[in-house]
Amino acid sequence: MYRFTRASVLSAVMKKTLLFVTICLIKGHMGDAADAMTGITGGSVIIKCVHEPETAKESAKSFCKVSGIECTTLTEEQHDLWIPEERFSLTYNRSLGLISVLIRNLRENDSGVYRCVADGQPFHEVKLDVEQESCCGTSEEQTAHLRETAVIRCKYPEKYKSYVKELYKVQNGSLLPYFFTRESNPRFSLDDRKLENVFTVTIASVNGRDDGVYFCGAIDPENIRHSLLFTEIQLHVSDLRVIIIVCVCLILLLAGGLSLFWLKRRCKKTKGSDPRSTEDGEEDVSSAYYATIPDSGNTSVQKPIGLNTLYVTTRLPLSQ
Repeated sequence: MYRFTRASVLSAVMKKTLLFVTICLIKGHMGDAADAMTGITGGSVIIKCVHEPETAKESAKSFCKVSGIECTTLTEEQHDLWIPEERFSLTYNRSLGLISVLIRNLRENDSGVYRCVADGQPFHEVKLDVEQESCCGTSEEQTAHLRETAVIRCKYPEKYKSYVKELYKVQNGSLLPYFFTRESNPRFSLDDRKLENVFTVTIASVNGRDDGVYFCGAIDPENIRHSLLFTEIQLHVSDLRVIIIVCVCLILLLAGGLSLFWLKRRCKKTKGSDPRSTEDGEEDVSSAYYATIPDSGNTSVQKPIGLNTLYVTTRLPLSQ
């Protein structure tokens, strides 16, 4: 059962406030000028479109790219915004009438004009320009240990110094932004080093719930309609004590194997020094041995013993 704490309630209020402000700024019609936004190759963008809930509540939603007089549909409404195997995904918040579109792994040919569509009618237009940036647009993996501190390092292009930096986490198929306040996320802190074009996010007392996919992003303070995502990071959380125990066990197994190998070699050398053994440490079974078998006349006869047959000459008694 989910427990409502002061921090969680405050976080929910802040999210609602941000969505309300976003809706107020995004609302528009096809007659208005198209929104302009910039992306970087390899990165991602989140595009938001708002339609009146009373007219769009039950209508089908889609997202298309304009080509001449046609608009080619790229994605339709889905349950999750973040789908690993797809570059385009769309979700719809019915209570707010908010359409969110995620475009991942941007390419230069993704530049162009896009439209949000409800019930076959376009109602919002976005002009996307994709640029190349050597610093960003990558997918990375990082490991953090339980109860320790993790640092996520996010580079960004020079032109985005004035943008508001953000960190998103994929959770239940959605991208949720972190609000870096002591009340909402006391374990998270963000430091924007503008001279280095890097912002870092520090996570204190890492736990298992911190494992997952994160996005480093930014929002234009003069236009918060859309979000630009620079880097996708897969954070793996592991227990350092378990790793140490596994390493010790592997070392012990390796030492035991080497010991057995050394003892086997030593036994072979010892066996090879026996004069009755061959070079391979096996007995020479082709040599002859002699046995003395007494008979009733107290005489003895020596015969060679072959490999499989023993030949003996003896005398039978003349009387009972």
